[in-house]
Amino acid sequence: MVFPTLRYPTKQQTLIWLRRRQKDRPSEIAKDLKLSRPFVSMEQKTAENRIKKLIEHTASVNRVKIDRLSARYGIAEGYCHAYDSPTYIIFSPKIGVQNWYVHEGECGTCDLEAQCTETLRTLAEEWEIGIPPGMPPTELGVYLFETIRRRLKWDKA
Repeated sequence: MVFPTLRYPTKQQTLIWLRRRQKDRPSEIAKDLKLSRPFVSMEQKTAENRIKKLIEHTASVNRVKIDRLSARYGIAEGYCHAYDSPTYIIFSPKIGVQNWYVHEGECGTCDLEAQCTETLRTLAEEWEIGIPPGMPPTELGVYLFETIRRRLKWDKA
């Protein structure tokens, strides 16, 4: 897969994309931003295309096989054979594109614990998901992504 024009959405595209993710109607967004409704729809599509390419590129360079992808919500679910792990790739306006490998670990002894916790808390805030305090990142990741999967109706039947 070749990615000749890999670009993040612009600030305006990201704002429109976030508002659509929050279920705001294109007409409301257009009115608030003083734009035409067709322009809002075009910017949303451009943002989704860019987000899809960013996620696909991240999967490619990390050798993650994508099983499901939603550009509208900026998330993909897949599997990384190298780490033998279910993997999530998520787009966030605040922290960019992130991989999360589902794993068991000793978070208390890991020097990345604070970074992982901050990443997950940022994602939870963006998704408006309340998270229990004191949970280690490995458990917090499972909780967060299971909640997102349920929201997207990605649960296995």
